Amino acid sequence: MKTIKTKIFFFIPSLRAGGAERVVSFIAQNIDKAKFEPTLYVIGTKEDATFEVTDVAVEFLNHRRVSKSFGAIFNTVRKGKPDIVFGTIGHVNILLGFIKLFFPKTIFIGREVNVISVLSEVQEMKGKLPKWLGLYLVNRLDVMVCQSVDMAVDVKKMFGIPDRKVKIINNPVSKRFQLKNHEEDSNSLFKLITIGSLSSRKGHLRLLEVLKDVTIPFSYTIVGNGDLKDEIFETIRKYNLEDKVTHIPFSDEVAQLLQNHDLFLLGSFVEGFPNVLLESCAVGTPVISFNILGGINEIIIEGVNGYIANTPEEYVEKIVLASKQDWNRKEIRNTVVSRYNEDKIISDYEQLFLSEVNK
Repeated sequence: MKTIKTKIFFFIPSLRAGGAERVVSFIAQNIDKAKFEPTLYVIGTKEDATFEVTDVAVEFLNHRRVSKSFGAIFNTVRKGKPDIVFGTIGHVNILLGFIKLFFPKTIFIGREVNVISVLSEVQEMKGKLPKWLGLYLVNRLDVMVCQSVDMAVDVKKMFGIPDRKVKIINNPVSKRFQLKNHEEDSNSLFKLITIGSLSSRKGHLRLLEVLKDVTIPFSYTIVGNGDLKDEIFETIRKYNLEDKVTHIPFSDEVAQLLQNHDLFLLGSFVEGFPNVLLESCAVGTPVISFNILGGINEIIIEGVNGYIANTPEEYVEKIVLASKQDWNRKEIRNTVVSRYNEDKIISDYEQLFLSEVNK
């Protein structure tokens, strides 16, 4: 007897190197093909892709902007008749909420990637829709997946989504990030690293405020690019940190970079459920973050895989403390792999999909 598979259409803005796109692509590629028939629809173009997707059918809708893709997504759903439509990122979720009005029997699932209330305070939120309309359309979705408890609380408050529609599924830590055999380095410098776009919400400037007061010998690697680059480097010069800072605009060797450093610094004002913290811990490199919303207090276990700082002064103290600590690298790795491994997260998504189609 032939098993009837659940047909799922995944919609993502692009195949650029964003965390949301990578996670949704990972889900589409790895769910059980004996139970599910997934297709990954990329709203953007193949030319914009910066990473490869295998093990799942991929279709490009060839639209430069999500706001211009209504017709393409509508016709894709109408012709394909999926059981589930899955999208990620705010503007895609809103668009799918609109399309849901035309397909009431199809299950529509959105996935939020940020604590929106805080993000709107530290970064300009672009959007042309009236707020009430965005709220209405997001509420048309059958389920909203959140990556952290903080995000779930925020989504319920911001959008008025009832508890029954909100599901928490964390981000997975990739198997590509393996524990390095950390040997003693003859270099006396304490090697610090930050990876992330050079944007205001990532908090590079406040990290530099911290580092100007760190007195132990250190080096600092910044990986990423963005609009704030010039201001960041003006600040580096202002604090006479030029000899300590190395900038790498882009790298495909994130795992190796994390392995080659002693401590990861997160300066963000808000996060969703930061993959880079999971990845750093997975290779055995401890982390320090400011006390912010976005799953930080779920990922970081004080003194085991890192520290959380409430003030810049406390952040300085935590860096010095971390430099003196004899870290258990295997234990650091286990704190994230035991809770957020790929198999567990895929299983969580499969259970969600099956529970929705079997209601």
